[in-house]
Amino acid sequence: MKNIVLERSDEKSEGKPIVLVFLKNYVINPFRSGLFGFAAFFSILIATKLFSYWIGTYSFFTVDADDVTLSAIGFVLVAIIKFLENFKQNEF
Repeated sequence: MKNIVLERSDEKSEGKPIVLVFLKNYVINPFRSGLFGFAAFFSILIATKLFSYWIGTYSFFTVDADDVTLSAIGFVLVAIIKFLENFKQNEF
């Protein structure tokens, strides 16, 4: 009887210490993706406020602390999604 053994090997992590691979997968990549999410949310908020200023809905253009707080939601959402991708099952 023949057995087939499937091993999950990350080609990029061969020869690297396990701590560096762990930090890259569970800390650095989610943080980097979170920064992208923050930038995306912040850009959308700024563009919306700027557009509403141009069409005359608002008489002034400001960026408040609330805008940064709302953009932090983008950071958290994207970072959590990227972090949880490490736990998804591979389909063979």
